[in-house]
Amino acid sequence: MSIKKRKTRPWWRKPKTLRRLAVLVLSLALIGGGAWYVLAAGSSSEPKQFLQEPAPAFTLPTIGGGSVAYADHLGQHNLLLYFNEGMG
Repeated sequence: MSIKKRKTRPWWRKPKTLRRLAVLVLSLALIGGGAWYVLAAGSSSEPKQFLQEPAPAFTLPTIGGGSVAYADHLGQHNLLLYFNEGMG
């Protein structure tokens, strides 16, 4: 009576391990590619094109019935607060 030895694969050659390794490598490649894309896009030292053009002249109505013109505030530091009442 002969006993047959079953051929066992080493842990790195098992299909489950290979799938996990492939998923890990692909995940790292995607994360690395995304990080490179974000960092490379932010390395531009020149300003964006839309920041070089001045805003067009406009006038907006106020709650009190008056109006506010862009030209009245030109050259000053301004702060715009916007509240969306539709959000929670």
